[in-house]
Amino acid sequence: MPAPNSDEPRPLDSAALSRSIAAGDEHAFTRFYETWFGPTLALARGACRRDEAFCLDVVQDVMLTVANKMPALRDAAAVGAWMRRTVLHAVTDRLRTEARRQRREQLAAGARAAAAEVAEPWLALDSDEQRRWLAAQLRDLPAADRELLAARFSPVLTVTAAGALLGLGPDAAHGRLRRALERLRQLAQEVWS
Repeated sequence: MPAPNSDEPRPLDSAALSRSIAAGDEHAFTRFYETWFGPTLALARGACRRDEAFCLDVVQDVMLTVANKMPALRDAAAVGAWMRRTVLHAVTDRLRTEARRQRREQLAAGARAAAAEVAEPWLALDSDEQRRWLAAQLRDLPAADRELLAARFSPVLTVTAAGALLGLGPDAAHGRLRRALERLRQLAQEVWS
């Protein structure tokens, strides 16, 4: 065992550091961070097999948990087990957050596409002739029906809200929209079978 005044570093007592961190010792947290940064990054890489940026975000999440919630643990094995669980929870949380963000972006992209299609719905048709026909049919619709159709495909305005702006109740707005869509479908079937 090295002498107390030796230049060799003393072995890290993770359990003692965990107790100090739990008591609010910032210096203990700094020492813990410096010691556990590499192992935590390795645990994150092994747990998720993602790029370095993702794993560094996980390390940050874990270290915030260490600073705010680390319990006073009895020995180094308990500290290691707590850190592994904390890393796994942080990875799971990050993956779930990313999946939710991707779903929101996909929904927003779909809503933008639907709104663009309402603005120019004939762009989705097969031929120029069909596009011209639909544009003419939409122009011939009463303004209230056009508003309800736009609201039907809008990510911002609901059919009920559009109906309220037009002085229609929810049932009346939805009924009018159904009739307008059915009229367009029937006209399209007559022209193109």
